[in-house]
Amino acid sequence: MKLNLIKLWTLLSMILVFYFYSACKNTVIKPAAATPETDAIGAAIASNMVQSLSGMYGGASIRDGIGKSAFIAAASPQIKLQSILQCGFFIDTSLNVNFNQGDSIKTHTTGSVNYFFNCDSTAEKPTGYNLSDSLTSAGKGHGYDFNFLVSQHYSVSTSKEGNSGYTLNGALKSWVDFDYNLKPDKSSAVHNIFHFTNMKIQVAGNFEIVSGEATFESKGVTAGGAWNFSGYIRFIGNNKAKLTLLNKVYLINLFTGSLTKV
Repeated sequence: MKLNLIKLWTLLSMILVFYFYSACKNTVIKPAAATPETDAIGAAIASNMVQSLSGMYGGASIRDGIGKSAFIAAASPQIKLQSILQCGFFIDTSLNVNFNQGDSIKTHTTGSVNYFFNCDSTAEKPTGYNLSDSLTSAGKGHGYDFNFLVSQHYSVSTSKEGNSGYTLNGALKSWVDFDYNLKPDKSSAVHNIFHFTNMKIQVAGNFEIVSGEATFESKGVTAGGAWNFSGYIRFIGNNKAKLTLLNKVYLINLFTGSLTKV
C-alpha cells in the first residue's frame, strides 16, 4: 500500500510539472513593438500639425484670419445665424451635425465652441479673438473608419487694419485615428498636443507663418510600431519650419506638410 502511494505521488508530480511547464510556455511575454524610424515619426507630426492648422480635422483654421471659423459657423446652429462679425461672446455647446463629402465619406461632428471677439472701441472693428473649442468627429470612407478629436485654445490678435497680419498664441490638441478594415497595416493613430508662442501669420502671403515657435508632445502607433516623444518647432518664414526631434532636425513644408532631413 505504501509503495502504491509513492507511485501515485510520483505520477501526480510529473503531471503537475508538465502542466506548469506548458502554462509557462503559453504565457511568455512578447517584446514590445518596435519604435518607428524617427523620419516616419517626424513626418506624422508635421503632417498632423499642418492639416490641423488648416482646419482639415475640424475647428478653426489659420486661414480664417481674425474672423470666425467657416467650419464652425457652418456647423453651429447659433453662430451661423450671425451674418456679420460682431463683438463679444458667441457660445454654442450643442454642435451636432453631419457632413457628407460626395457619396463615399460621411462624418458626424459633435462638440462645443466658445468665441470672444475683441474690437476696436472707436472704430468697432474686430482686432482678434479668444477661442476655446472641443470637437469630435467620427466617420467612414471607402474601406476605412476614422475618428478625430480637435481642441483649440487660441488667442489671436492684430493691430493692423485690413486683417493683413496677426499673431496666434495657444494650444492645439489633435488626435487623428484611421482604421483600415481590409488593410490593417495602414491603420494609424497620431495624438499630438502643440503649444504655440508668438506665431505670426501674414495674410498677404497666402496666410504664411513667418515666425514663432512651438513645443509638442506626440504619441502614436503605425505599422512600424509605437512612440511617445516631445520636441520643438521653429517657424522660419517662406512657408518653412524646422522640427527638432531626438537630436535630429527636419524642414517642414507648411503648405504640403512634407518633411526633409536637414
